[in-house]
Amino acid sequence: MKFSAQIKLYRKLRYHKGFGVHSPFTYNLITKVIEEKTPYYIFDEIEQFRKELSARKEIQSKNYGALLFRFVHFFKCQTILQIRAYSGILSLYLSMAYKDCSCYALEENPELLEAVKVFAGQRPLENLHFMEGDYEKNLEELKNVIPSFDLIFINQSGNTRKTLKSIDLSKQFIGEKSILIIDGISENKAMKELWKKIVNHPKTSVTIDLFALGIVFFDKKLHKQHYKNYFDYGKKQNLYKKRRRRIHLFGWRRKSLKNQPAN
Repeated sequence: MKFSAQIKLYRKLRYHKGFGVHSPFTYNLITKVIEEKTPYYIFDEIEQFRKELSARKEIQSKNYGALLFRFVHFFKCQTILQIRAYSGILSLYLSMAYKDCSCYALEENPELLEAVKVFAGQRPLENLHFMEGDYEKNLEELKNVIPSFDLIFINQSGNTRKTLKSIDLSKQFIGEKSILIIDGISENKAMKELWKKIVNHPKTSVTIDLFALGIVFFDKKLHKQHYKNYFDYGKKQNLYKKRRRRIHLFGWRRKSLKNQPAN
């Protein structure tokens, strides 16, 4: 057995089905959301669309999208923010999970959204709003419309510099009931450092490490606790170039990025 397979097996045996979790809230979350296997009919429709994207494929698997779908569905999230939509596959999972939600998916590269706009335009998806161009400018517009988001998904694929900047831009929308989901927390050493600082930050309460994905809650009624849990993400398609970058401090404020190369 390969070493990577051994690690995966260990994680599955050690962090599975709420093993060692005493919090009713977290145990319920793990068993009814994270490890839930019930399929929804909409999954097949989204995945069929993925197959039609011959030139562009979303980097995360169906399991990843299904997990995001379950989070929105379980918590009945009415306002959702996704920073970096890529080709829009995960935006569909987020927006189609709860009919009463409003999902704002931001993407700097408009060309990536061409196909998903056609897909969304053929269905009653008035709740999915794609915002193209500069993130800071788009978030400034949203600030006058939405005071806080129920769920914020930072989808920067383990790029530490961009993840940190996205957190800095979105912190104004984080309320006590907000859920923050961060992709790529174990992608490299710098991301692991960033995740550790988020876990230890005084404003966070419950944090869950799913190895590839980090979940953060801010509800003061929840006892501050950090958990790890196994989740099978399926095959991940690494189609976007990633670079390792280090950060030195994290305090909800962005450090100077002048000397860091653009990606």
